Amino acid sequence: MHEVSCPACNAPTHYDLRDYLLLCPFCSASFHLDFETGRKDLYSDHFIVPNSCDQRQIKSIFIEWIRRLHHNPELAAKEYLITEIAGYSIPFWIISLEAHTQWKGLVKRESANMFDQGAGSSYLSETGMYRRNYRWAISSRRNIAENWGMLNLHEPKEPLEVDWDGFPLDSTLSRGRIDENLGVKVRNEQGVEEERTAYDVREVFDFKFSNSLPILAIQVPEDEALRRARHQIERYHVGLSKLHCDILVDNRTELEVAGIQLIHLPFWFARYIYQPRGLLRNFQKPKEKNLIFDGYAGGILKAEMAIVQRDKLWINTMVCLLAASGCVVMGVTFHGSFMLVAVFCLAVALISGSMALKSGKGGASPLKGDVQPVTSSS
Repeated sequence: MHEVSCPACNAPTHYDLRDYLLLCPFCSASFHLDFETGRKDLYSDHFIVPNSCDQRQIKSIFIEWIRRLHHNPELAAKEYLITEIAGYSIPFWIISLEAHTQWKGLVKRESANMFDQGAGSSYLSETGMYRRNYRWAISSRRNIAENWGMLNLHEPKEPLEVDWDGFPLDSTLSRGRIDENLGVKVRNEQGVEEERTAYDVREVFDFKFSNSLPILAIQVPEDEALRRARHQIERYHVGLSKLHCDILVDNRTELEVAGIQLIHLPFWFARYIYQPRGLLRNFQKPKEKNLIFDGYAGGILKAEMAIVQRDKLWINTMVCLLAASGCVVMGVTFHGSFMLVAVFCLAVALISGSMALKSGKGGASPLKGDVQPVTSSS
């Protein structure tokens, strides 16, 4: 930590000079320090989306979500226990851009022409183009996995598998909402009430808008964010183009960047355990699961289920093994026909067990590193 005076208010404060932008805790100014010349440049395109949630609201949203999923809503609050709730205002570079893509590929004929048996006659050559507008969010943290769930928040409407960390801001922060009344609504010129997105309600950066959330430092410069955004959108559009054809031959994407801004977005993270009260408690070992919430409107952006398919398969395996053992005892004691039932239960147990082994683990392990918040002195 080094003591540096703010170029806006001249107040001296200790900063971590490894950060790309330094945040003054007194006047909320953002500035970049040049190590070679000692020059301090104020950064003006820095905004923050106000946090509108607290721990009590996050817990109520979680309970409502569980009640809608639980077979017995009255037991939801008793069987599910939140073990940890934490919130952060995380900085993201928001790149506004337009992407133009031209693709060329081969599409297989539905019915082959019996009179045309030339080479490649079963495929047709197709071309196309499409255009998309994005406000693409790239984390400005060095460790993008310091909080669970931040690696792949992008959930496209198309059947694509996402393995990048960036996400389109508007479509991501508008999903998973339990209470539709949350969020800011205004009346347009026609008098119709419309909801304002998180981007629309952004304010010029000030510590007070975090509403008690720790504010994380900016560690990644905008040129790296631009490079990552280009790479991710190009990969995304390759996947989109593959949906139009059977064999993708060529794909060209041109990006027109309109601007880049730095925005602190509020996120809440929660962990919970499932403790069943019925017979299931003998088969289900409590495990911590994770959720991530949008701090602006309270939407559940990502969640781990308490019981996944693999857990159900293992429970079915154990139940069938117990049933097979009981039928063996009944067959030896009373009648041999119980042995047939025992063989059937054993077969079901073996099939369920093999399916559970093939399905792999039921959820990703939480990734969490050291988070150093920037605190305000005002």
